[in-house]
Amino acid sequence: MFDKDKIWVGFGVALLTSTALTTSAVAGGESTDARPAAEWGVAIHATGETHRDAVQLAAGEGGEAGEGGEGGEGGERGHAANLTRSDSAYLTQLALMRGHLNVGVELYRRGEVAAAATHMKHPEDELYAALKPALKKRGVPGFEKELEILADRVEKSAETGDVDTAYDALRAAIAKAEGAVSSPPPHEIGEIIHNLVRTAADEYEVAVADGRVVEAHEYQDALGFIRVAEDWLTKLKAAGADESVVSDIRKQIALVKPAWPSVVPPKTVSVDASQIHGAAARIEIATLGLKE
Repeated sequence: MFDKDKIWVGFGVALLTSTALTTSAVAGGESTDARPAAEWGVAIHATGETHRDAVQLAAGEGGEAGEGGEGGEGGERGHAANLTRSDSAYLTQLALMRGHLNVGVELYRRGEVAAAATHMKHPEDELYAALKPALKKRGVPGFEKELEILADRVEKSAETGDVDTAYDALRAAIAKAEGAVSSPPPHEIGEIIHNLVRTAADEYEVAVADGRVVEAHEYQDALGFIRVAEDWLTKLKAAGADESVVSDIRKQIALVKPAWPSVVPPKTVSVDASQIHGAAARIEIATLGLKE
């Protein structure tokens, strides 16, 4: 459950952004200008610094240093211990991996091999390292081998069918890891969705400057996280959450989705990161209606 300080911080952010997040503000800008990566004119590398808050939000501030080494993206230095204690933090970390892989495989299918490779390596190099102690504690088999196989096939420009096969095997392994948390309650699922949307807002803030996409990788990360948030929204409904809360969260996600007209970034976008931060704040407030 959120503490009072976080509730009021989220509420304040929502108030400050309430005039920015409107349907008309995000509905425009349907430019799809889908061009090969070489012509984007934007970077496709990862900074490794923009998922800094996701696990802290789920597990509480001030994570302990210790196990897991120097994981990134939500599992940064010092947060591996949180993943062993907090189910919502653990599931958020797995969700971030799913987001990377989702957009990476789509890019590969579009022939954007170099861009796809960056999304395959990031989960393996940074996110997975912080997960190892958490997987061990929960008695779940690791999936490092599956990560390596997928990344290797992408890097070697394997046939799309072979990449899809490796992706399916990896998704099955991640699902097994998620299954270590039996029937997470609605309030934890709400936290995961909020973590994903807020992290997407952080990524988008790095990706877009003055309406122009300047970091393709972060733009794509944000898209992947929003997609996974939608998947968790389906699970929230299945968990028996109040339908009005589910509806409120669905509305906020729908309002910001036009920020990503395509997995391949257009030249310009019409949505500002503040609008996505506003949606994240409203989702946080909505989840207060989910009782433990």
